[in-house]
Amino acid sequence: MIFIYIFIILLAAFPVVLTIWRMRRAAMVKKNGIHTDAVVTKVKTFRLRHGRVDFLSLEYKDRATGQSYYGKATVDYMRNKLGDRITVAYLPDKPATYMVDGSKKGYIGILIFCIILFVFMLFAIYKIDEMTRTGQM
Repeated sequence: MIFIYIFIILLAAFPVVLTIWRMRRAAMVKKNGIHTDAVVTKVKTFRLRHGRVDFLSLEYKDRATGQSYYGKATVDYMRNKLGDRITVAYLPDKPATYMVDGSKKGYIGILIFCIILFVFMLFAIYKIDEMTRTGQM
């Protein structure tokens, strides 16, 4: 039974670890990356429950080779128009790995949700173990 508990705990911890890894990777790209301008090549608007958002298609060039790379970004509705420039940072050795400046704010909410989910799973495992030990289950 202990192996099932460990598996459930590891499964619940996976989103927390993944979110922290993505936050660290984004910070590393912003810190060590080359900052350049990307051009908005396409704007697609989607309606969500709480409002509208724009999905942008971006094109930026590697400064060393001049080769074009493409990326995507999600922004507030009507924030950017076709042809606008957005600052992106990309890794010099992997120009396809990029990060749009100012896009870290979304990770905090996800991280809080994942931590709450993890704590709930720990409590659920504790209660299940307690019920199996007393014979209620």
